[in-house]
This record gives sequence, C-alpha cells and structure tokens, in this order.
Amino acid sequence: MAEIFLTGATGFVGRHLVPALIGEGHHLRCLVRSAEKADSLRALGCEVVLGDLLDPPDWEDSLRGTELILHLAALHRGTPSLIRRTNSEGTAHLVRAALMHNARKILYLSTVTAANRPPWPYAHSVWLAEQLIQESSLSFTILRCSVIIGPGDPFLGGILRMAQSWPVVPVIGSGKTRFQLLGVHDVVQCILRAISSDRYDKRILAIGGPEILSYDQIVRMVLEVLQREKRVLHLPRRATRFCVRWLERFGIDTPFVPGHFLSHDHLASSPTVIEDEFGFRPQRLREVIPTLIPDGVAHG
Repeated sequence: MAEIFLTGATGFVGRHLVPALIGEGHHLRCLVRSAEKADSLRALGCEVVLGDLLDPPDWEDSLRGTELILHLAALHRGTPSLIRRTNSEGTAHLVRAALMHNARKILYLSTVTAANRPPWPYAHSVWLAEQLIQESSLSFTILRCSVIIGPGDPFLGGILRMAQSWPVVPVIGSGKTRFQLLGVHDVVQCILRAISSDRYDKRILAIGGPEILSYDQIVRMVLEVLQREKRVLHLPRRATRFCVRWLERFGIDTPFVPGHFLSHDHLASSPTVIEDEFGFRPQRLREVIPTLIPDGVAHG
C-alpha cells in the first residue's frame, strides 16, 4: 500500500476516488483549500493538509515520505490568467516539491482537449502542466479524459435537471457536437489500475466511454430513460454564452457548464480503449443516467 498525496480530493472525481483508495488500504494526505471540507475527509481516515497549490510553503513539507502523487486539482472557470496560474504554475510547484522529497511517481488527470493553443486558457494550461510533468525526472501516467459523468457531475447533471424541470430542453448550437462520455466509476478504476502496475508508467492515455454520441442523442437518451416527451430547442452558442455569463455575474445559477458550449467534438480515442488498456468494460450512458436520479427511478 502506498503513501499518497492527493490534490482535488473534494472535487467531482476526487469524491469518488477517495473511498476507493481508502478501501484498498492506501494512506492519503489530501491538499484542501477549504477548512469546511476537511472534516468529511478526516472522517474517512484521510490526513488533511490545508493550503493552495499556488502557495507551496503551506504544504510542500507534507510531501515528505510520499511515494505517489495523484494530481486531480484543476481550475476550469475564471479569468484566463488565473486558470493558467492555477493549472500550470500550481503543477510546477507540485512537481518541484515531489522531486525535493523523492516521490516516485505522479498521476495527472488531464483532458482530451489539452493542446498548445494559448487562445484556449484551460486546454493550454493543462497542456503546459503535462509538459512540466513529462520533462521532470518523475515517473508519470497522464490520463486524458473525455467528459466525465456520474453522480454529482455538472454536464449530464445539468441536462438531467433541464429534462426534469424545464418545459423544453435547450441544446446549445446544432446538437451535432460528439462526445465520448466517461463514467466516473470507470475513471476511478482506471486510476486504481494505473497506480498498481508499471505498465502505465511514462504513458499518456486518452480515455473515453464505449459510445460516441452527439449532444442531440445524449438529450434524447436522457428523455427516453426519464420516460418524458419534451421538445428540444436549439439555441445560438454565442448569444446563450453571453446571457449565461451575465446571469452568473448577478449570482444567478444556471444548469449550463462549459462542456455544453463545445463546438468541436470531445473524443478520446477508440470506444474500446478502456477494455484494451485496462481490461474491463466501461459503463454506457444508459447505465449511468439512473445513478444521477436520487431514487434510481425515472418518473414520467
């Protein structure tokens, strides 16, 4: 069992990963920015380190004795400069601390959109983080994930919320953008396998679910599982983004997240990539949707 330093423990994937790691007997040291979220981690048996990736003196000594770093923390929304600083500079601080304390390996949860394209703040910041990790002397595994779905996720959760409560279901753009949705429990299994075998060392793996579906097809399947008939309304991407940002400035919550506005396909690789690389069958969308419904039952 390993001594693990974990960032992003209270995020969407982290909340599902922590119990699985504890269940396998690993000792977790979790970097958390908010003291309010620390108690739930301590209740699970985690050691909590309060601090911010951008302020390494608060936490870097906590890597002493760490064998493995799981780096899940990332900022998706905010100003371009803050996104770049958090994701790339924060990773640089983490890598330096890992080397200083002789950590063995880092696993980084990245995205299939990672690219050397400065006009895309998030994608570029994550790409820079990947470069820092690869250029270090640490062993590494980088998992580039497609859109991750499951209990607590904002992408599919937002669609479900609209399908359940709104008179029509809005779709941003043409609805033809394709996704390879990936269940969060499958991501957890990939991480567990990747840290237990050197087969995944020094590798970048793009992982996605077993289906390639358009935005329209995803919405239709949600409605089908919910057993509801509703009109799908396509909205212009630019105007809707402007309205959503305007509402958010006034503290008005919407079910929309950046993934809903993608104009390009968000695909990992072959739909069989998880079976080929990790040896198990990932969940299909129809299997994941009921896990987002409180009682697991779709009411018409």
